[in-house]
Amino acid sequence: MPFDVVLRSGFKNYVRSALIDSLGEMIELAGGWPQSVVPGARVLLKVNMLSAKSPERAITTHPEVVAAMAVLLKAEGCSVSVGDSPGGAVKGVERYWKNCGFEAVADELGIELVNFEKAGSFEVSLDDRTYNIAKPVIDADVLINMCKFKTHGLCRLTNAVKNAFGAVPGLGKAIHHCNAIKPADFAKIIVDIYTLVSFDLHVMDAILAMDGKGPSTDGTPRWDGILGVARDGVCLDVVMTGLAGLDPRKLRTNRVALERGLGLDPEEIVISGIEDCVLEDFRIPGESFYNLLPSFLGVIARYFFKKPPEATDKCTGCGICAGGCPVDAVTIINGKAVMNRKKCIMCLCCHELCPEHAVKIRIPLSRN
Repeated sequence: MPFDVVLRSGFKNYVRSALIDSLGEMIELAGGWPQSVVPGARVLLKVNMLSAKSPERAITTHPEVVAAMAVLLKAEGCSVSVGDSPGGAVKGVERYWKNCGFEAVADELGIELVNFEKAGSFEVSLDDRTYNIAKPVIDADVLINMCKFKTHGLCRLTNAVKNAFGAVPGLGKAIHHCNAIKPADFAKIIVDIYTLVSFDLHVMDAILAMDGKGPSTDGTPRWDGILGVARDGVCLDVVMTGLAGLDPRKLRTNRVALERGLGLDPEEIVISGIEDCVLEDFRIPGESFYNLLPSFLGVIARYFFKKPPEATDKCTGCGICAGGCPVDAVTIINGKAVMNRKKCIMCLCCHELCPEHAVKIRIPLSRN
């Protein structure tokens, strides 16, 4: 019987040969390749490419994990492409590919880098909710989730399920932030998108993870040396949430997914290798106070108690935060970003997108 989640620990670096051997073994333990992995299949590796930063910052999926998967898939006769839709990609995704290390890997291995913003999208629905999903995600014969394990100011933790959000191209992500101001409501949107994109396999990079004020430049990189593989992303998230020291049901995306019948109850998940995995003193952001209030009170509380991000002296006035803000709450004045308190919805997009580590976040009334 295959394992629901396969974990391996002890990685002290990103040596490709070791990653290839480990991933090959882990995929077999998880039940082998999905049936759709056949010669000629078009495989899309959906990475986490949140920010145009080097892989040593622990913000994005490490390119060597992607390279290892590409080598294994090419051995199966598949063609491989890599894609994601980071918030600032509407102004050009090329610097993301280069800075995150994917461009070099693509050139070496003959991998296609896919621009979700230029590829178009399909409109898909779940119940009465409609989403635009990048065309390459829908068109792929095989969709593999190459997620990064780290903390997140809004969702607390981001891993397999949250990584699906990048399947929405362009300003669509900003619209969803506007429609779901409360983190609890945003979690429902995330699970919707995860359900619609139908990943065939999940590969998690927690070798160099991040805790503290993630998911970007304010978080703290930490060498945890863990690699994960699962057929079901909810199961992977449930296991890693517990490993990080949080009751899996207290993570909003886990709770929503489990309530919808996705994944498995934590007690039912069969795991390989967890006894060797440790996430010691993993610091997870507290849950927002706003989740405890009815929606109408949450809006009022946000107005009176919110503390919008603010630009520090590191700000260069590049305007990336302004271009990525879903509610036009950021203006460049005298060469520096200025945040509008009345408009800000505390989605933290400006913090995630800033290339200079110049946006300070202040999350009020949070609780563990």
